[in-house]
Amino acid sequence: MVLKHRLCGGKQRARTESDKALREQQILDAAERLFLEHRFHGLTLADVARETGLTKAALYRYFRSKELLFIAVYRRAMSGWVSDVEAVGPDGFPNQFVDRILAHPVFCGLTAILHIALETGLREEEAREFKLFLLSQSRRLTAVFAAATGQEEAACFRYLMQCQQALIGCWHMSHPPEPARKAMQVEPLTVFQVEFSDTLGNHLSVLTEAFIRQ
Repeated sequence: MVLKHRLCGGKQRARTESDKALREQQILDAAERLFLEHRFHGLTLADVARETGLTKAALYRYFRSKELLFIAVYRRAMSGWVSDVEAVGPDGFPNQFVDRILAHPVFCGLTAILHIALETGLREEEAREFKLFLLSQSRRLTAVFAAATGQEEAACFRYLMQCQQALIGCWHMSHPPEPARKAMQVEPLTVFQVEFSDTLGNHLSVLTEAFIRQ
């Protein structure tokens, strides 16, 4: 695969710090796509190693578990989304808020399986560190909401959690397993088909209106 040729010499061990940083980013690139294609339970570290041209032993030097690899991918995706929302700023809320979410489909897809990824496989200190990361990112977002609406932090945080819940529900309804997706392509089951962008936009519009009014 083309990706294998980009990995700093394939199975050759990365020696310099720049080579290690590049290899880690390329592992994250491959894992990001694989997590979305195969979902969480359908993917193994062996799959990621094969995709990147590494041995499992080499991959373990970067990530000791699938859960930690997922967290690294998710941190990158969420940080990009939060920075995007901050760049738009309070003046862009609420009109551009939904657009900023939909502009990050990787973040949306990973958020939908986040609770699955964190069910097992993490040590307590690892789970705490990741939750602290989520909290810090959430506070960056709630600061934008508060500046735009004058709402208190607690209300902004509740609104953010409601948005996340809507995103997760809309993603799963619009991305069913392949057998269900094919079944719903034939009448009368087409009534169950859901388009992610429109459905999430409708949900977030209702949530946002209620949030601003309170």
